[in-house]
Amino acid sequence: MGFIEILYAETRFVWAGLLRRKSALFTALLYPYILTAFVILVGSTMGSPQLFVVRVGIEPVPFFIVSSFMLMSIMGVVDDIFWKPLFDEFMGTLPYVIASPVDRVLYFVALPLPRLIIVLFIGLSSVLPVMIMYYGVAGVYEAVVVMLLAGFGALVFATLAMCITGALYIAGGETWRSLNVIRPLLMVLLGVFYPRWLMPLTAQYLSWALPPSHVVEAVHRMLAETTGNAVQYFVLLGVATALAILYAPIGSTSIRAWERKKLREGISV
Repeated sequence: MGFIEILYAETRFVWAGLLRRKSALFTALLYPYILTAFVILVGSTMGSPQLFVVRVGIEPVPFFIVSSFMLMSIMGVVDDIFWKPLFDEFMGTLPYVIASPVDRVLYFVALPLPRLIIVLFIGLSSVLPVMIMYYGVAGVYEAVVVMLLAGFGALVFATLAMCITGALYIAGGETWRSLNVIRPLLMVLLGVFYPRWLMPLTAQYLSWALPPSHVVEAVHRMLAETTGNAVQYFVLLGVATALAILYAPIGSTSIRAWERKKLREGISV
């Protein structure tokens, strides 16, 4: 079974899930607004919006709506890579998945691609109207760039997600507990709600190792219109791409090692 066939089957599965669970899609569309309202409500008790503009260089509402969208897009897409083996195990379908002739690495590579459809829906319902409200026609261009970069950020995160997934499932034990610790840390280090250039130095080093954090920084600098230029933005995107390529063989090896481990151990049905 080739990559195109795997991608087609996964796309049909995602579309079927969207059509069957319309309430879940509606909730996903609301999340950026909910997160933005919560952060601004909490932040207003600690300082004025003017202080935020001075420090970050952008109004709080467009900054946090874009940040919430980036968080939802990047983590929402790669979450399927993190949780898919556990989901199959709990549903009792893991023996059939392991026994199938599908290349496991190609399957994990295909997993995030159909989820980019949800990214488009969330961006059109949250980022686009807010950016138009604040910046007019120019906001359309920025909203489109943000949506494209969010999808790109999710894709470059996939190889690192495969590394983490393979390592955790090879280690065994209660993997879901480990994921519930790792995911919040990744969310913080992505720098979506707190720009990376404002982080402590140690956090900046850790964040630098995450490919999508460079994409997030490029988006933040573009919105804040800092002294950065197009070359700096392309450098950030280039670093994200290079890290994704660097993690690719490690992720492939870890996924195949997990598969071999399962084949040796056998899977109870």
